[in-house]
Amino acid sequence: MSWRMIVLTLVASTLLLAGCKQKCEPGQDAECWMAALENPELIDKAIGNLKQIGDKKAEPALLAAFAQNNDSPKHREKIAEIFKKWKTKTATKPMLAALDFTVGPNKDGKKAKRTNRANQKIASALGAIGDPQAVAPLLRLMKSTKEANVRRSAIRSLGKLKAKEAVDPLLQLSEDKQTHNIIRMNSIYALGEIGDVKAVESLVVSLYREKAFFFSQAALALVKIGEPAIEPLVKTMNGKNMATKRITEENMEVLAGALESNAAKVLGDIGSTKAVEPILALAKKIDKWEGDNRLLVMSRLVNALGTIGDKRGLPVALKMLGEELWDVRTICSMAINNMSDRTAIPELIKFTSKGSHPRTRAPLIEAIGNLGTDKVLPQLKEMAQTQKDVTVHKAIADSIKRIEAYAQCKQDVNCWIGKLTDSQATVREKAAFELGRLGDAKAVDPLIKVLADNSESVRFAVLWAFDRLGSSKPVEAIEELVTKEKGSRRFQIVNYNYQLLAGRLARKAT
Repeated sequence: MSWRMIVLTLVASTLLLAGCKQKCEPGQDAECWMAALENPELIDKAIGNLKQIGDKKAEPALLAAFAQNNDSPKHREKIAEIFKKWKTKTATKPMLAALDFTVGPNKDGKKAKRTNRANQKIASALGAIGDPQAVAPLLRLMKSTKEANVRRSAIRSLGKLKAKEAVDPLLQLSEDKQTHNIIRMNSIYALGEIGDVKAVESLVVSLYREKAFFFSQAALALVKIGEPAIEPLVKTMNGKNMATKRITEENMEVLAGALESNAAKVLGDIGSTKAVEPILALAKKIDKWEGDNRLLVMSRLVNALGTIGDKRGLPVALKMLGEELWDVRTICSMAINNMSDRTAIPELIKFTSKGSHPRTRAPLIEAIGNLGTDKVLPQLKEMAQTQKDVTVHKAIADSIKRIEAYAQCKQDVNCWIGKLTDSQATVREKAAFELGRLGDAKAVDPLIKVLADNSESVRFAVLWAFDRLGSSKPVEAIEELVTKEKGSRRFQIVNYNYQLLAGRLARKAT
């Protein structure tokens, strides 16, 4: 063949390939991209476009491509991501067969790195699909892999699968000081997902291990397990858990009161009224302490009582308002609002005239607006005439907006649902609180729509409302939001509290 014929052949091939590309429109025409999976030069684009299109009729073609590309971990990795997103049950067996238990660490070269990435994505997909037959292979992968990311995916998937068989190995990992802290943290997360009572004692100790490095994940795990954790936490809070007491006493960096504070915080997050009397009993003892640590621990106890929302905690919270500190008053005011007893309003109003710094009054005024009815409107307007501090004046103006909204809606659920989309964040916040108080199930769906409100205060009010409504319906939406906003500094705190809420609501559904 002459060089001219070779060139013409190459040009024809190029044109043919270009024509194929033109036929497959980006982001559409799933059939075209399914066919393109068989073209080695188009398979990357085909996988990407099929993922974007999201049409599950492509599953058989993707399964075939997954099987055919046994020598291409790169493509299997990308296809596994689609199987995870679509929860493709028929992909379980081929993905299990594709797991490589013999691959070395990433430092062994590009092939090892690619194979490990494929193992990681496959393990994650298996957890999302939820087929129990994946448990034994994932346990094997967790123990055999040389790469932390692969082990992490296997661990988290074992949690999603609620694999009881994994409890003992996960406990060993979570307690092993030679294991990397991130792996230990993920083991704690998985133990919470599995929810085996066997893990409670160790999880309580994990609240304090390594300078409380694991506190957030251990607390979340204990919230998911729920009431079986109450007795061990009360024991710990009262200094009768020798393991936790030893950790706090031997570490000079741990402040006095941390033992009580950490346990009380988790008791509040579990949300059971069974913890109220033990917390109140401890509060009587702590209130006799001297020094700054007294205020630290008392604030944590009041916060826990507020999270539970039991009115028995109201006298303690009201008494603490006498501490003329902004942060203490903020915690107590929020707790009083969460306890939702409107008889506290006169006391809140009384304390707004006290405080060495005017800004310590702002949290009280916000609580009056969120808890109050239109009966307090004249008093708020009178305050607006006398308070000159900028922060206080704004708090009053915002609370007047809240109360004016109450005057319009009162006990009308539909009216408050309409207020969830108000342009003023303060009104949306008030609406969520009132819907929680009214307890009408018709508010669940509208509240789900504002889970991602751009105001952190509104999100906390929505969270409180869901706690009172008690429906497990928001759990999936919460999980999706938290995943989407992972890494968000702005909503980091409230999204963690959303996770705690999801743990409480999921327990009610079982």
